Amino acid sequence: MLALVLSQWLTTSQIRRITGAKVYEDKVIYRGKVARYEYDDVVSYGGKVFPLQKRWKGKKLYVRADQLAPLLIHMGGSWMWDAAAKRFFRGKPNIRFLMGKVGDGYRITITSKSGKYRVSEGEDSIAVVVRGLYGKFWRIVGDGNFVSVVKVIQYRDSTRFVIHLGARANGYTVAERRGTLRINISKLQPKRAERITVVIDPGHGGKDAGAVGNGYREKDINLSVALKVAALLREKGYRVILTRSKDRYVSLYSRARLANRSGAHLFVSIHCNASRDPNASGMETYFLSESRTSQERAVAILENSAIRYDIGFVEPKEPVGAILGDLLQNLLLEQSYRLAMSIHGTALEMALAKDRGVKQAGFYVLKWVMMPSVLVELGFITNRREAKKLANGKYQDRLAKAIALGIEKYIRKQQGGK
Repeated sequence: MLALVLSQWLTTSQIRRITGAKVYEDKVIYRGKVARYEYDDVVSYGGKVFPLQKRWKGKKLYVRADQLAPLLIHMGGSWMWDAAAKRFFRGKPNIRFLMGKVGDGYRITITSKSGKYRVSEGEDSIAVVVRGLYGKFWRIVGDGNFVSVVKVIQYRDSTRFVIHLGARANGYTVAERRGTLRINISKLQPKRAERITVVIDPGHGGKDAGAVGNGYREKDINLSVALKVAALLREKGYRVILTRSKDRYVSLYSRARLANRSGAHLFVSIHCNASRDPNASGMETYFLSESRTSQERAVAILENSAIRYDIGFVEPKEPVGAILGDLLQNLLLEQSYRLAMSIHGTALEMALAKDRGVKQAGFYVLKWVMMPSVLVELGFITNRREAKKLANGKYQDRLAKAIALGIEKYIRKQQGGK
């Protein structure tokens, strides 16, 4: 509840007094129009979805005012939220923002009557400050390939767009003409590394702890096992890239982008599972596809939860098959399945854990990589006995050995060996 002391959180009575909007547990009423909550923190209106967080503190319901303002604009109002002053003000949108695919690339177009833009570059992002008002969205979701998300920060007389590049984005150019700014993003064409390159991805990290159970944090176990896997593979002469080598947060898109840029041959993401059932146990290995069962969907939701740190509460809409061409997608699915079977089978041969099978699910971190990729669930951190094993250094050594050996077996078979 600490977040509620921040001034962008207002009570429903404050919001009604200032804007006239009535916010309830299940809906928002404004100017005779109704927007309804589809999920806990998402409302829908006019065929669009808007993140709108709400929290109870005592008997008072608080709402994120900065998220409410764009919804009110779509409902016919003129209220905007000044991120600097932390207050509502009246304004009319006069900035046009468009983005979409153009040929093999992607284009973002920003048009403002003022014609005044300031562009700066960040880590995997482009920031554009425009003189004028936008106010229509708090976040704009991209295609995932070229743009992951655009964060919109509204001020009283200017708007800041922070464009986070997607997993397949390469370089970009910026051009301004007659009051319109165009950002053209080119497609990444990865080069294969001469040596076999494996990306090991310790799931979660930093502000994203992952699953927590029995006094253990998933992010810590993931990292410990991943470092051991990397060391074993390097001893065998493989080039290994870790998406993180310490306790820090790395977005799902940045992980995929790192793998694509490196020209890696394989991508292995390491995680721990969790369940409401404290007796659930065992190891399972996933490759990318649409989830087929409710249990597979539940695991995907758990591991995809880190996306909230990247794009708020709005989900990219591309189906799995739309990410890559069908032939390439099918080839990668087949190879990913073989990689999953090799790792999982090796772990079973070593009698490490109960067999929960090789499964399919739509994990974001696998969706954006252009190489065979799998996600290994080492065991259940919510099972007291299994959590204790997962945190044990000697057991982690055995897990790492199974994963590294499974990867090596897969590579040998792909190269025509046994």
